[in-house]
Amino acid sequence: MPAYRNAVDIDIWPVSKLMDAVSSNPSGNSRVTIPEFQRRLVWSQATRKNLIDSIKKGFPFGSILIYEDVARGQAAADGMRYYNLIDGLQRTQALKSYVEYQNGYFTRADLEDDFVDAIAKHLSKSSDDYKDRIRQTIVDWVKGNKSYDARDGWRTENLVEALIEKVLKYSPDSILYRDLYFELNRNQEFTTYLGGFLDAVSNEVKLVLNAKIPVLIYGGSSSELPTVFELLNSKGTVLSRYEIYAAQWIDHRQLIANTEVIEAIWKKYETLEDEGFTLDVSEEAPDDESRRNRTYTLFDYLFGLGQYLAEKFPRLFKPVKDDRPSSAGFNLLTACMGLRLQEMANLPQEIGDLPWAELERCLLESTRFVDGILKPVLAMPQYGRKLGPIYHSEMMIVSMIATAFQVKYGKRDLSDNDDWRADRRKLKRKLPMFYLYEILHDDWRGSGDSKLFDAVRSLRYVDAAPPTVQRWEQVLDDWYYDSQVSLVHSKEAKRHIRDSRPEYLLLKYIFVNKMAKAKSYHVEHILPVALLQSQMVEGDEWPINTVGNLALLKQAGELRHNVQTFDVLLQDKRRRGEITQEEQARQLLEYEIMLLCPASMLPRPVTKDSFEEFLLDRFELLKREFLKVWRDHIPQD
Repeated sequence: MPAYRNAVDIDIWPVSKLMDAVSSNPSGNSRVTIPEFQRRLVWSQATRKNLIDSIKKGFPFGSILIYEDVARGQAAADGMRYYNLIDGLQRTQALKSYVEYQNGYFTRADLEDDFVDAIAKHLSKSSDDYKDRIRQTIVDWVKGNKSYDARDGWRTENLVEALIEKVLKYSPDSILYRDLYFELNRNQEFTTYLGGFLDAVSNEVKLVLNAKIPVLIYGGSSSELPTVFELLNSKGTVLSRYEIYAAQWIDHRQLIANTEVIEAIWKKYETLEDEGFTLDVSEEAPDDESRRNRTYTLFDYLFGLGQYLAEKFPRLFKPVKDDRPSSAGFNLLTACMGLRLQEMANLPQEIGDLPWAELERCLLESTRFVDGILKPVLAMPQYGRKLGPIYHSEMMIVSMIATAFQVKYGKRDLSDNDDWRADRRKLKRKLPMFYLYEILHDDWRGSGDSKLFDAVRSLRYVDAAPPTVQRWEQVLDDWYYDSQVSLVHSKEAKRHIRDSRPEYLLLKYIFVNKMAKAKSYHVEHILPVALLQSQMVEGDEWPINTVGNLALLKQAGELRHNVQTFDVLLQDKRRRGEITQEEQARQLLEYEIMLLCPASMLPRPVTKDSFEEFLLDRFELLKREFLKVWRDHIPQD
């Protein structure tokens, strides 16, 4: 049997030593930095507080694992011992946050009822309402102090002032305030009680700082650190499916040509630095020039690429926080290389020696191609918004971009395929139709892993026959009846539906020619919400916001706040002498064309039954218009 060596030593550090070691300028002889593959901060404030509460109660709270970089210590020759924090970042950050902002962890639950009762008794206010005020005032006062130092205001006199002003509502300029202030501060029992409270709260910090942490010091090979990190993070707060590759791909590195991708990577690092940690990569690359000239791991590259894609293609990808790995870069490259998502770990081998800069050029070209195809229906936002919503899932849009990539490029050498022009013409013609069809048909519900692989491998968007007219009608009908049920509203209905609903997407396809060159669109209800609500009785639920009652306009104009249908609006203008009979007829025709709704279709009188019949009739009209506008994307039966 092989001989195994125990490469782990055990030490005990007080919290104060760990806090000093992770600071940027330690006063002791230990310095702990964060390795490149370390994960982001994920613990919530509640989880951090639970750790602090456990320490205060004397409960065990786990160990941390560090790696001693002996070679670095010998090279520095400064007497400092250098360590990497391998496991325990979340606990360390929770402790660091508490020590630096101790007061922020104080809550109402930290106040004993007996203490609050005693304060209420001395203030001669014993009702529950006053006790609640006392509790909140003390919490706010504790949190408002910079520290537990008397020089910063941590004194009984200051707490007395807060109680008189916030609980009793006495003005500091009043005689009652001054008299009570002196009376309470001369009350030895009361001040002793408050002083004991202040000492108890401040002593809890000392308790935490003096708490002992088991420190495991790994002395094995540094090349094994990513493996150790990966194994440790397979339990507990588990790494995301992407973060695990930070350790697995540590040796797969290249230069990155795209400076915006590099900036996105460093924003991730800066979130840890903002918490006061020192990162190895920051010491290796302290300035812009060194950051541009260093090699990055494949994980870091795809992390930054995902952020870049979201910024450059906001119609296609949702933005994410600076420190969170966007799945877009990982999923897109995996699909373009012809792998299943569960095979993502094999990306380094699949990419081989391909230059990342050339690979990125092909990825971005394919993304721009798809973005340009979908731009007519995705570019125009609702009035008052900077961007339109994202209707699709990420897997769906990745499948379309990866198809464009596969059609044009050979994944082995990124050379152009022979027939790519003809295939891309097909893709350009079919993709808008497939985009709407798959959203209305809800094809990408769930994760879509296998659907993504199958769609790209089969080049479905290139070779598959588009739905026939009959199939379109069936899908539209199924979607309509499902959506109508989900959009019933009571008398207090909101005016608009959420702009990411498929209703708006379908309307964009239908009104695309009427909205040509418009910078934004307005949503108009054919039968105004106010009119419908005036006909509803208590308990009624009408499908007010169903697509059959909606239209898109370049400008809402006089319809914006109208409480009557457009034909009644024109009749009232004619009756008031504002327009002639000929102008009334001309404007009526304009409205009918603009709204895609003949006046003869409007219900008279407006009842729930007549309204629902109108919705169905208008939806049939919208279907016909859709099939006419997009007939070039639908084959002859």
